Amino acid sequence: MAQLCLCLTGSTLAENLRALDMYRGRIDLAELRADCLDPNEVFHIRSFPELAGIPTILSVRRRADGGYFDDGEGARLVVFAKGLAFASRDRRLNFAYVDIEQDFRIPALEEAARTFGTRIIRSRYCPAGLPEDLDEIWTDLSRDPYEIPKLAAVLRGIGETRRLFEFADRLPDTEHIVSGMGEYGFCFRILTSRTGSLINYASPSLAGLPSAAPGQATAEEYENVYRWRKIRKDYSVFGILGGPSVLGSLSPSLHNAGYAELGMPAVYLPFPSDSLEQFLALAEELGVRGFSVTVPFKEKILPYLTERAPEVSAIGACNTVVRTPSGWYGTNTDAAGFERSVLDFLKRPDLKGVRTAIIGAGGSARAVAYALQKLGASACVVNRGMNKAKQLAERHGFEWAGMNERAVELLGRYNDLIVQTTSVGMEGGVPGDPLEWYEFTGSEALVDIIYNPKETPVMRRAREAGCAVANGLGMLRAQGEVQFELFTGKKYPGLPFGDVV
Repeated sequence: MAQLCLCLTGSTLAENLRALDMYRGRIDLAELRADCLDPNEVFHIRSFPELAGIPTILSVRRRADGGYFDDGEGARLVVFAKGLAFASRDRRLNFAYVDIEQDFRIPALEEAARTFGTRIIRSRYCPAGLPEDLDEIWTDLSRDPYEIPKLAAVLRGIGETRRLFEFADRLPDTEHIVSGMGEYGFCFRILTSRTGSLINYASPSLAGLPSAAPGQATAEEYENVYRWRKIRKDYSVFGILGGPSVLGSLSPSLHNAGYAELGMPAVYLPFPSDSLEQFLALAEELGVRGFSVTVPFKEKILPYLTERAPEVSAIGACNTVVRTPSGWYGTNTDAAGFERSVLDFLKRPDLKGVRTAIIGAGGSARAVAYALQKLGASACVVNRGMNKAKQLAERHGFEWAGMNERAVELLGRYNDLIVQTTSVGMEGGVPGDPLEWYEFTGSEALVDIIYNPKETPVMRRAREAGCAVANGLGMLRAQGEVQFELFTGKKYPGLPFGDVV
């Protein structure tokens, strides 16, 4: 089973030890990144393993490899030597591992490590993407059976994620470390039960230290969201497909908590993707059984579905895909999720007589429009692109406008309920207030389907004007419960989830 290593990037040994103390009991070992230390601190690194009290890795990462060390190879050798100097045969006092790059072969350093029981991790870091000659690189990394070969690459797209999984599947059942870094490598790092990696690396977010590698998961995510230690090769894999923002999605917390409560061998992962075709190839490689779909793929996924639920055709967008014997089956749970959450928010059985404005005309807006028509609301659509606003509105017999003077006039009439469906104001998205031109009177109800952050700028402005406001957590929870049942055939357990404004 893989071990979880806490990467310590503090500038002092004391700072690193404080971070380590926050995580004792959650981790198996720690990596001291000596390239992050203040120069004077380097003189004392030999004491760190004993102070840490758990197995420790010594690394001195060069800037070319994604680290911070700039002083040349001679100076770097001195740092390694300080870490191994006067080593005792008592392993509790030594660094358990020393991470040495593939091209840094110093016989005296290697002999010193072997003499006192320090294992060598022979590493190759690829910050510019996944190399083409993986097999040749691995052959060289693996030539000494005493050493543990390690390959860590920043993945530049979901296609490289798929290639790295294929490569890991070919590796022999011997000690090794393979890590996919960056946003596209997140799922690779969670699925160590499949890749066979000896060590997984985590950042100490509670301590406020910088992440040691791009896209590195926190120790809390490994433990609380993904229950990473329990994942086995036979676990069913589900996930959410979208752009980079899916790494901030709360859907993994929702679904994985449900699997844990019901004792199901399953895991739900975020899959940020730059290519739909490459993601679907990866889904075949991993045997993904189903996935949620968010921007920008809710409409792009349609040609790849072998069967569609009526809601998909009516809405023109798909947010849920399930594997069947004949291919991918697509449906849409956004409409049902919005319907449940908005009725609960307004404490109404339906929306008859409620004059409603939909802001935006994307996939989520289509689901909202479908639900509003079903619930009996009269509505308008306001969107920056007038063609999309017109198409969506005419599908349901609603009025429409671009972001112009007509929009101001429409919101003067359709403002019992305003539903904001764009990504403006989302964490990691376009900042701002999509309704900055509209003055709230305090009589409106506002639903912003964004849930991260908890309160967007437009929500704050509406609340301060006296309006009733709700974020997207209620909709997320409701549509996720429907998805959960589609994926697993089981009802979602009654668990608390998030804070709904």
